Amino acid sequence: MATVSIKKGYLDILNTLGSADTIVENALRKYLIDKCVERIEKSKRKIVELEKKYDSSYAEFIETISNEEELKGVEKISQDWEGDVTEWEYWEKELEEWKMRLEDILMKS
Repeated sequence: MATVSIKKGYLDILNTLGSADTIVENALRKYLIDKCVERIEKSKRKIVELEKKYDSSYAEFIETISNEEELKGVEKISQDWEGDVTEWEYWEKELEEWKMRLEDILMKS
């Protein structure tokens, strides 16, 4: 377990409210949940932008670009589709990673 320094004045106030350890632990947990949710929402927004641009899910898009004929249609939408697929893959992984972190925090309650 890591040690965290807390200003004495804050610690005195925390101790009047209850167990400083419990209060800090609960505050940290809430902060981490909030940050995970923010990252999940950001990832979802980025994914939705790409889904709208190509009118498909990531899995469908990967299948589409694997077909030479369908790839021509994608190239009409964007010449930078390769950059988009890299970005899309990043946001898909980011979404799953933050969902797992959130689940981990919630399961340790």
